[in-house]
Amino acid sequence: RISEQQFGNFQNVQEVLDSKRERHKFGRFYYRFPSGEAGLDVYSRVSSFITTLVRDCHTYSHLGYDLDRMNVVIVTHGLTLRLFLMRWFQWTVEEFEESENPDNARLITMRKRMMGPGHKHRYYELDSDDLRSIAL
Repeated sequence: RISEQQFGNFQNVQEVLDSKRERHKFGRFYYRFPSGEAGLDVYSRVSSFITTLVRDCHTYSHLGYDLDRMNVVIVTHGLTLRLFLMRWFQWTVEEFEESENPDNARLITMRKRMMGPGHKHRYYELDSDDLRSIAL
């Protein structure tokens, strides 16, 4: 359901290099690879995934599960991770473009914070080490 960007059918090394140079000028979010996808396409899939994730959490809550004690693990590639964070935290395209993929196998943790009477208000945040790992 959630998958990394499709880069197209590259058979020629020079075409790959040319496309990456063009993408660097144009931006990762909107640049569409020949016969492939733009970051925007992945963003749309991520948005649909988040909707399903939230719906599933509501279902588990209604079944009696304590969501405050539940963890969700998502394993993905760097670009999809950054687009997920962009969608979740409502970053701008400019903020997304400033970010970079973290090192391979880097764990990024969205920490749940609760406040207010009865901890009714919940939100998530990234700590400074995680933000640095994606260059923000």
